[in-house]
Amino acid sequence: MKKIGKTIVKLMIILLVIAGIGTGAYFGYQFYQNIQFERSRPKVTLAKDGTNTNAAWQLTKKYQKNLQHNYPFIQKVSHYVTPRTWDGYDFTVPGLVATKSYDFKAKKWDTADSMTPQGLTVAGTYILITAYDGAHEHNSVVYVLNKRTGKYIKTIQIAGRPHLGGIAYDPKAKNIWITGSMGQSSALMSFTMSALKKYRLGSRIPIEYNNKISIPTMERASAVTYYDDQLFVGLFNMYGKGRIAAYTISRSGKNKNSITNNEIKSVTGNVSWSDPAGEASMDKQIQGIAIYNDKIFLSQSYGSGNSRLYVFPVTAINSLDEKNASLVIEMPPYLEQITAYKGQLLCLFESGSKIYAKRNIVVMDRILSMNINALFGN
Repeated sequence: MKKIGKTIVKLMIILLVIAGIGTGAYFGYQFYQNIQFERSRPKVTLAKDGTNTNAAWQLTKKYQKNLQHNYPFIQKVSHYVTPRTWDGYDFTVPGLVATKSYDFKAKKWDTADSMTPQGLTVAGTYILITAYDGAHEHNSVVYVLNKRTGKYIKTIQIAGRPHLGGIAYDPKAKNIWITGSMGQSSALMSFTMSALKKYRLGSRIPIEYNNKISIPTMERASAVTYYDDQLFVGLFNMYGKGRIAAYTISRSGKNKNSITNNEIKSVTGNVSWSDPAGEASMDKQIQGIAIYNDKIFLSQSYGSGNSRLYVFPVTAINSLDEKNASLVIEMPPYLEQITAYKGQLLCLFESGSKIYAKRNIVVMDRILSMNINALFGN
């Protein structure tokens, strides 16, 4: 029996050694692959203000190959179908490698390497992208790109470290609205197009707001879009249903080109909301909202699994739940804000951030532009 016991012990030791070697080899290989992933990144190109303007993780050929292999339908509607406008088409998201910003921890002006894209809108001749520091140390920012060429123009510094989950442009008042907070309440803030144009390249001074509106009924505003003289504000909820509310922009009186909390109506002005507060429910984990003609688009993502794009008829405004969607499309992970522009749906992802980029997902370090008609097979 002693001999059998010794044999069993020896076998167990051998198995443990083999398991240890196998585990070590596995993690060693993973470590090697991660190193290779980092080393294969494109050469860094910096603008005069120290912001990188190159694609953070991959060259165009590799990006399109990965998209084709993993999401052939998305590749088709974004690259094989002729776009209705080239504005925003595969534009590189700047600043993901280097962005000059104020470091609250070190109390000095330096370079952030973990900026995380959140919001996207077309404003006049520009495309604007919001980002916060994934390390939670630097000022949040807005990147300004040329709408037609994608060329980086400058970075706007935002006071503090708001998440900046959404950004929208009111073309009538020429105001740029962003989501933020005031104390414990959600808020909408805006700055003018004039202020944006005057903002100097490399400026360290946060841009000044011309509107700061508290939204006490929304715990956290995570998305915003402009449509039909209204700002539609969405609340992200990780586990339960989110909410969406519409706030009418006044065009006269003391609140001209701003909003008040009691100025709320539906998407078309004649569709009833689900409750008197002017709010409707929507699926959980909603990151972005876009409205185009008679359709409402919602982007949904959380974690490194596939994101989803929901398309609803405008008549479903009272209940933006998956069961009422006319189309559901699987998208790459970490989809954030979406915006409809001239028949194209522009999509922004946070997977280009150092915080979320992984070699086993399709990293989207560019704006994805999809032909809206092609989504429906038209």
